[in-house]
Amino acid sequence: MTKEERAKKWFFNIPNSQDISMDTKMDICNKVAKKSITLFFLLLVVECILLFILTKGEIFTLEANFINSISKSVYTTNRYRLLGLIGGLIFLPLIGLPLIITLIYKNKSIKSEASNLIKGMDNMGIDDQLSRDPNKENKEDILHFDNINFKLAIIQVLMYDLKLLEPRFDIYDFAKQYTRGDIDTDTYTIIEPAINYFKELAIPKSLAPYIETIYMDGGNDIYMNIIPAWDGEDDCFDLNEISLSELKQFPNLKKATIMTSKYDKIKEHFSMLNINVELL
Repeated sequence: MTKEERAKKWFFNIPNSQDISMDTKMDICNKVAKKSITLFFLLLVVECILLFILTKGEIFTLEANFINSISKSVYTTNRYRLLGLIGGLIFLPLIGLPLIITLIYKNKSIKSEASNLIKGMDNMGIDDQLSRDPNKENKEDILHFDNINFKLAIIQVLMYDLKLLEPRFDIYDFAKQYTRGDIDTDTYTIIEPAINYFKELAIPKSLAPYIETIYMDGGNDIYMNIIPAWDGEDDCFDLNEISLSELKQFPNLKKATIMTSKYDKIKEHFSMLNINVELL
């Protein structure tokens, strides 16, 4: 199952999910999936520890003895497969409870994330920018991005340097209007509603020719509007992935100064298009 297929499946019965773009759905699914896997294994470990304490380890001893007894009495060529199957069946009831709890958590998390995002769109009154679904847009008129950090670098130029992309996003105005909860504008971590805004922001293709240089710096306005107290010392905005397809959209891009921990890899892509790239 691809990420897109998973997103379609998980959001199938979510009300108004058609207002959320596929990219955002996939991001939400990735986040929830990671948390769900962690929860499952945590519950499984806790369950094993409790069973060990309550039975003083007898239950595991009985299971091991049972499998050993079968092992001694079976001499077929598929012996190990049979033992593996029996072991799996014995272990199956143990994963039942953690699995059920994890599935419930996953479904509730998806509904909660979707509901909060849609509610935030309505409260902000910026549905056209935050909930733009690529399937409803004329894709020929909108720039496509595979990597959010490259998109942020482009937005820095168009919105804050050249002032061509409007409205100009300001985290403090955004926080005042945001009614789904409080936004900490002194945070050292990514403000999720802010990064989601930029993920969903459609950039007209007509603005692409204005991109001639890119200069990524820890003090750029774009980053200060996502992590207001960011010191620029970590790699959360590093350009470590980029595709030729998104680069080719900017025919006049001749120079780029970038933040990255994978300079040699990224340089290859820029060099293919004769773009001079330097490490900050």
